[in-house]
Amino acid sequence: MNDVARRVLLWSLGVGFLLIVAGCAGRGGSVPPATSADTEPITLPTTPAGSGEWASAAPPCAEGGGWGTCAVAGFEDRPYDVKVPSGYDQATAFPVVVALHGGGGSAATAETMTCPGGDRAEASCLQGLGDVEGFLTVFPNGSGFPPVRRLRTWNAGGGEAGWNCTSGRACAEGTDDMVYLDAVLDDVARRYHVDPDRIYAVGLSNGAALAHRLACERSGRFAAVVAVAGSNQFSTTSPCDPAEPVAVMQVHGTEDPCWTYETSESACVDRGGRKLGAIESITGWVERLGCHQGSEVPVPDVDDDGTSTTMRTWTGCDGGVEVVLATVKGGGHTWPNGDPALPERRVGRVARDWGNERIWAFLSRFGGRG
Repeated sequence: MNDVARRVLLWSLGVGFLLIVAGCAGRGGSVPPATSADTEPITLPTTPAGSGEWASAAPPCAEGGGWGTCAVAGFEDRPYDVKVPSGYDQATAFPVVVALHGGGGSAATAETMTCPGGDRAEASCLQGLGDVEGFLTVFPNGSGFPPVRRLRTWNAGGGEAGWNCTSGRACAEGTDDMVYLDAVLDDVARRYHVDPDRIYAVGLSNGAALAHRLACERSGRFAAVVAVAGSNQFSTTSPCDPAEPVAVMQVHGTEDPCWTYETSESACVDRGGRKLGAIESITGWVERLGCHQGSEVPVPDVDDDGTSTTMRTWTGCDGGVEVVLATVKGGGHTWPNGDPALPERRVGRVARDWGNERIWAFLSRFGGRG
C-alpha cells in the first residue's frame, strides 16, 4: 500500500467514511455479533489455594515489552491488540487503558492516533507512556462490514429526535458494544494480572462518544474516561445514570470541523442529525455527579501551533471524582500532540503544548474503589 492510500485509511480516525458505513444495510460475515444472551461465561483468573499468588487462566498474547493480537470468544471478527509494558510482572496487578478508535477506524489506527508522526513506536505515544508508567494499553475493534472490515464503527448512541446516530451501521443496527467490551476486559483479565479498580478508557470522535457511554453504563468497570473530540451522544436519547461515580475529561477544539464545539449538524462527511456540544456534554456530567465549580487553569503555551488550552475542573463530585473540560482554542478534530492523519485544512490544528502525559495524569488519580 502506498503512502497516499495509507493516509486515506488513516482518515478513518474520526473524520470520514461514516456516511458510507451508515448507508450499507445488513452486517455481512458468517459470525453474528454476540449479545448478552448468547455470550458464554468466561473463566476469570484464579488464585491457587493457599499460594497467595495470581495465576493466568489463558496464555498471554504478548510478553513484557511486546505487542500481541488476542481473539475474543464470540467475536471472531473483532480481536483486540495489546501493548504490554516492558516492566510487566504477573506478581503485580497492572492498570489497563482501553483506547477506542474513531469512526471508520480500527485497532491499527488507534495505535497511531496518539503518536506524533503516526509512529506507534514513538516513546510519547500512549502505549509508550504505558512502558514508563506501567499500564497495559488495549486496542479493541469496532464492528465492520465486508469488503472493507478495516473501516469500523462503534454504537455510541443517539439516532432519535433529530440527534445524530453515532456512528454508522453500528448505531443504526444497535450493535451491543457494551457486551463486546465486557468480553474484551474479561479476556484481558484472563491473560494478564490487572487491577480491576484501575481500568480506564480513552477515545477519539466516535470512540470518544463511546467512552462517554461507558461512563454512563459501565461505571462499575471504568474508574475514569477521557473523550477527545466527541461528546456524550448517548445521553441525548437514553438515560445516563452511572451506578458509581466516574471521572470524566472531555478534550474539544473550538475549531473542530467534524464534531463542532457547539451543538450542531455540521460534520466532515457524515450527515444526519445534531451532535451534542462540548459545554452541554460536560454540564450533564457536572449535574449528574453533583460537582461544584472548580478552577480554570491555562496550559503553558510552549509551542507556536496556533492553539492554546484551558483546563476547567469541577471538584467536590460524588465519590471524590472530577470532571474536566479541556478547551483547545483554535484546535481541530485531533488528538493532543497526536497524528492528525490528514492535512490541517481537513481536520484543523493539533495542539502541541501537551499530550498523553496530562491524559494519564488525569486517569491515574482515580481508582482503588472498594
